[in-house]
Amino acid sequence: MKKMKALMLLLMLTTAIGMQAQIPAEVKEVMTKCSQKMDHPKGMEIEMDMHMKYMVFSMNGTVKSFQKGDKSKEIMTMKVLGKEVKQVTGFDGTQEWEFKPAEGKNGKDSLIITTTNQKSKSDNDINFDMDKDYKKATMKLKGANYEITFSDPISKDSPKKTTIKINKDTYYFYEMSFKQSGASVRLTVKKIKIGVDDSTFRFDPAKYPNAIVVRK
Repeated sequence: MKKMKALMLLLMLTTAIGMQAQIPAEVKEVMTKCSQKMDHPKGMEIEMDMHMKYMVFSMNGTVKSFQKGDKSKEIMTMKVLGKEVKQVTGFDGTQEWEFKPAEGKNGKDSLIITTTNQKSKSDNDINFDMDKDYKKATMKLKGANYEITFSDPISKDSPKKTTIKINKDTYYFYEMSFKQSGASVRLTVKKIKIGVDDSTFRFDPAKYPNAIVVRK
């Protein structure tokens, strides 16, 4: 029986190694270099265009992201039915907040404040560890970028396919696109700026005077 268990464990290990081996070494190398470039000690400000499409509906907007160490702030602006809608999220190391604009004619703005020492995952977060989340990947050179397509996700919560573009000279992230639950999303970098002041991440509830506050 012990021999049988040992053989089963060996088979599982061999299978796991085989699955991991489907991610080419050059893909891992490019993703690692990109992750290092996008984690600057002085912080990084990134401006992106966002395009979302669901069936016959499509929306365009912008995402401005600020990152420095564990701290972050994100401002997403979308145009919905001719109206500009802005959503803000932030994390200062001890608390996380999310400002949601009113929905509907009689809706109210809301401000959700959560005491936590860890930032929640956002749909707009760029995951530079995709080689650990997918079983397969292919890479080709397209213009000024490496174009990497990940498929066969390990988790059912991940998109079935995600494509990411990384500049071949600087290793800066350039674009990400994916489809999930019938919706397609594309994020394209417009501008990258090095250096973010710590005051950027300071939470000021006075900026949202009319919002209903919910504390968790």
